[in-house]
Amino acid sequence: MADEPDRALGVGDLEHLAVGARVLAAGTEESAYRVALDWAAAELTAHGPVRLLSADRLPGTGLCVAVTLAGASAALSEQLPSGEEPVRAVRAVERVVGRAAEAVVPLNAAAENALIALVTAARCGLPLVDGDGCGRVLPLLEQTLFTLAGVAPTPLALATPSGDVVAVESPRGRVEDLVRPLVFASGGWAVAAAYPMDGDRLASCLVPGTVSRALAAGAATGRTRFAPWRPRTLCRGRITAVEQSAGAYEHFESPAAGAMPPAPHGISLPSRPTSVLVEEDEGLRRRFRLEAHNEILLALADGAPTASLPDQILMLSAGDRTVLDVERALPGTAVEVVVIAAAEAWYTPEGRALARTGSGGTG
Repeated sequence: MADEPDRALGVGDLEHLAVGARVLAAGTEESAYRVALDWAAAELTAHGPVRLLSADRLPGTGLCVAVTLAGASAALSEQLPSGEEPVRAVRAVERVVGRAAEAVVPLNAAAENALIALVTAARCGLPLVDGDGCGRVLPLLEQTLFTLAGVAPTPLALATPSGDVVAVESPRGRVEDLVRPLVFASGGWAVAAAYPMDGDRLASCLVPGTVSRALAAGAATGRTRFAPWRPRTLCRGRITAVEQSAGAYEHFESPAAGAMPPAPHGISLPSRPTSVLVEEDEGLRRRFRLEAHNEILLALADGAPTASLPDQILMLSAGDRTVLDVERALPGTAVEVVVIAAAEAWYTPEGRALARTGSGGTG
């Protein structure tokens, strides 16, 4: 409600946010996650709590800026942050736009991105918006509801751990081509500040409440951890096979917003289609086939589609209900396959097309 006071996020809330933000992020790099968590703890200790701003309290004509980790999360643990990256990125956008930012919003509130948005808000002395631009995890900077609403990601600024700051102004559609080599040259990661817009515009196109959902999930345990997203269970069973096309390991080609850039040091990453076969161990005893390309795009039960992108399809370990990365799926593993509905705008023809971009999805 608009008359309720905004919540202040302090060090005591950090563990819940960190755990909850990780719920929907398959394949989170553990070392990078710990770096981001320690970074956020240090900033909150030094600068005090951050105000969590609900969508109905956004500054109508005030400038809001979206923040995300661009590049490889694994690189964050190899080239540690100086701490100045978020401020430099936001200030660079402010210089181009000619106005001071009044709020920070996560581009997506998953894993390191939620923590880095919190770091940015603490460092800049700004409130953090309770919402994000995706409502789920997607790999490319332009795969957002902001794009669907006609908001350009540029002017965008990248701040690297080496001290570089690069401002990007470009027509929509070329941002990935420009950002990818810049992030690669910087050592694999940077903080990106993007999508500058007024609060009224942001309120009309963000997914509200995603930071609060992450906090609630982090405070819950076991099966209730996913409750804030109202998941639908497709099946419970065991993985019987994992199939990859020949030569399935090659350099990943679609980085940004927490995904990998072209891999440094000759590292290769899975980027071709993978199929995970799951045999249901109760009910109809159906055979499920999960088709994945960097994430699970389609679930088939005895050959019939039961879920597809833009829904988020997740394999959960039956033991601890953590999200099981497709690249770590092994035959014999007991799993639960669940589906989390996407924000409504993703189901429009334009939303479906944008969600498929860079995912390997088709038609």
